[in-house]
Amino acid sequence: MNKIDINYQNYDKVFKDALSIFHNKALDFLNLHMPKIERFIETEFSEIETKENRMDLNFLLEDGSILHLEEEVDLSKKDLIRFANYDLKLFNRYEKNIKTIVLCINKVNYENAYFDIGAMKYETVVVDLSQIDGDAKIEEIKSKIANNEEVNELELIFIPLMGSKRKKLEVLKETVEIESKLDRDITLKEKMIAMTLVASDKIVKREELEKIWEVVRMFKFIEFAEEKGIEKGMEKGMEKGMEKGKIDIIKKLLTLGANEEMLMEASGLSLESIQKIKKEIDKEKH
Repeated sequence: MNKIDINYQNYDKVFKDALSIFHNKALDFLNLHMPKIERFIETEFSEIETKENRMDLNFLLEDGSILHLEEEVDLSKKDLIRFANYDLKLFNRYEKNIKTIVLCINKVNYENAYFDIGAMKYETVVVDLSQIDGDAKIEEIKSKIANNEEVNELELIFIPLMGSKRKKLEVLKETVEIESKLDRDITLKEKMIAMTLVASDKIVKREELEKIWEVVRMFKFIEFAEEKGIEKGMEKGMEKGMEKGKIDIIKKLLTLGANEEMLMEASGLSLESIQKIKKEIDKEKH
């Protein structure tokens, strides 16, 4: 994947992929005490106007009930009526109990989470990510990593959507840095970072997301090249060529705003070497 594809379909796909890959870690992350997720339910109702043509997010749970997951920046009564209309159609098709969870990233007016019109009552469960302390969560995760404790990958993916005293872009960059250092398969780390960037689309400018993705792509190339080099046993001439290629990549990453610590971690070069490359860039500018 050379370019990250950010659109509303992929935005919803983040939640599907996250729940699929990490299973009930999603429910733990959202602090939901529910039966385990068994599988996705692909459901489309042509007679219902679907907001921005986004994919339905429905999951069959272990006890046979259905989890209907929605994501909204804010929550309004109009949204609630749309959810209720959808759930009635869902019940008509499957005749199973339905629990609707609404994941929000802005402060929620909880009066908009239910309605009572006499003949009908409808209620959702709201998970307000803005009320979770993202700064404390980052420190908690860093501590777990340092102590070789299990990390909930979903917490990392959605940290930029949590509350913070810092700028969202700063939080996003730190989150991606932590993800890039996780002891995980390269492909899985790339997928996690892509999810994090797509989930942050509504809070960070698109061009900033593209810059971060370019840095990630370069890091992946370094890791892949080093891995293949070790596997094949490179000759000295090849090693020199690879070293030059690595320096060219590092120059590109520095231009894109990658920090020195991340570059040291990914490339294996010393701080002195990174700073020397940085000086070369400054010279080339003048």
